[in-house]
Amino acid sequence: MFSFLAFFVGFLLLGALSGFLAGLFGIGGGMVIVPVLVYLLPTLGVPDSMLMSVTLGTSFATIVITTFASTQRHYKLGNIDWQALKYLAPSLMVTAYIAGSFISHLDRDIAIKIFAVLITYLAVKMFMSIKQAQQNKPLTPAVAILGGVGIGLAASSAGIGGGGFTVPFLNSRGVSIKKAIGSSAFCSMALGLASTLSYIVHGWNVPNLPNYSLGYIYLPAVIGITLASFFTAKLGAKAVAKLPVPTLKRYFACLLIVIAIDMFLK
Repeated sequence: MFSFLAFFVGFLLLGALSGFLAGLFGIGGGMVIVPVLVYLLPTLGVPDSMLMSVTLGTSFATIVITTFASTQRHYKLGNIDWQALKYLAPSLMVTAYIAGSFISHLDRDIAIKIFAVLITYLAVKMFMSIKQAQQNKPLTPAVAILGGVGIGLAASSAGIGGGGFTVPFLNSRGVSIKKAIGSSAFCSMALGLASTLSYIVHGWNVPNLPNYSLGYIYLPAVIGITLASFFTAKLGAKAVAKLPVPTLKRYFACLLIVIAIDMFLK
C-alpha cells in the first residue's frame, strides 16, 4: 500500500511539471511523461511486451486533460488562430487514431531514437529562427493537411501531443509564437483525444494488462498526473503573456535539446 501511495505521489509531481510545461510551451507534456512512465510502469507490474502500448496510451490520456486546461486559458488570452487550425486539427486527429492501431508495436529503441532525432532538428531550427526574419510562408489547406499527417505520425510514435512539431510548423507559416503555442495546445488536445480512443479500442480485452486499466490506459497514472497538471497548466499559460518572444523561443529550444539528450542516453 505504501509503495502504491509513493508512486501516486510521484504521478502528482510528474503532473505538476508536465502541466506547467504544457501551458508554457503549448505541448501536451508527453515529452516528460513518456520517459518517466517507461521507468515506473514495469515496477507496477506492466509486462515488458505491453510497456510501450500502456506508456503511450496513458500519456495520451493525460494529454487530453492537461491541454484542455491550457487551451482554455489560451482561448481567453486570444492566443488561438482558428483559421490555421481549420485543416490542421482534423488531419491530426484522423492520423493519430489510425496510427494508434500499429504505432505502439514499434520497437521501443527505434521509436526513442526517431523521436530524439526529430526534436533535435526542431530545437536547432528554433534557435536559428530567433535571429532570422520570419519568412511568412503561406499556410494553404494542402500544406496544413500534410503538416497534420506528418505531425500526427511523429507525435503518435512518441506518445506526445505534438507541440514540439506544431509550434515550429505554425511559426514558420507566419503564425506568431504566442498564437502558435496557443493553437498547438488545442491541437495537442485534439490529437490526445483521438489517440486515447484508439488505445482504448485496440487494448480492449487484451489479457495480462495491470489492474485498473482501460484498454492500454493505466488509470491510476492518469488520475495522479492530471490532478496536478490541470492546475499548473493554467499557470504556464499565464506565463506566456509575460515572456518576450526571443526568450520564449530560447527556452522552448533548450527544453527540446535536454529531452533529446536524455532520450539518446537511454
